[in-house]
Amino acid sequence: MFYAVYENPFLTATSRSVIADIHRLSRQLSSIDIPHPLAMFCTLFHIKIPESSRKNNVLFRGVRVWTEMGDICESEGFDGHRKTIVEHTLNILLLPGIHCEENRPQGSTDSLVSVSGSPLSVQHYPASPSLRVPGTSLSVPSPLHFQLHVVSRLSFNEQGRVTHHRDFWDVKDVIGLVPGVSLAQWIGTRLAAFGISYFAKFWNRKKVHTLEQAVMAVMAKAGDLNKTAADPCSKNALGLNGVYLRPAS
Repeated sequence: MFYAVYENPFLTATSRSVIADIHRLSRQLSSIDIPHPLAMFCTLFHIKIPESSRKNNVLFRGVRVWTEMGDICESEGFDGHRKTIVEHTLNILLLPGIHCEENRPQGSTDSLVSVSGSPLSVQHYPASPSLRVPGTSLSVPSPLHFQLHVVSRLSFNEQGRVTHHRDFWDVKDVIGLVPGVSLAQWIGTRLAAFGISYFAKFWNRKKVHTLEQAVMAVMAKAGDLNKTAADPCSKNALGLNGVYLRPAS
């Protein structure tokens, strides 16, 4: 019997039906449009939508989600099993209709393998979403575009089927999806690195200073001993200054 497992930091699915449901939901959430109030009213109450409203029943586009593929690394074991590491970037764009139309084709948005087995349709998404400055021809990077860098590890059996799919992402990238946190991270991480560097220099300077004091103390003690041994003013047994004469035993 064929088993499959899908994991990421938030969930674990060990059933093929559950994995198919997750992929189906991700496909539906990859494109969310806000319908016209009339179309929504007719859908809720099972009323036939007028012919004039069928062609344009979308009020505005709400969310678009797509994946940009990066590096792919593959290895094969002696038992016929293969492992593949895929680096990709998950893009989330809010209100895509207000952005500049600089599109490029992208592939699937939910999985590397189609659930239904049918060929995947090619869709178009903004290459670098930006917003136009009103009254000018300038554009600025969109604050409504969020990116999450993901590393996927895939394990294949002898038949070439995926037996284990696990996604990894960094907590720093997840927190950076919150507006304003990326700038705070940029400042905070650099201040932390500067503070550690300053502490390391201060710690080394303190250790060097302590070592120098210990060396100077040893040298001073050795100097005092040499001075005492070579002092010509030492008194002899008669109490006179001169060379000390040891009495005969």
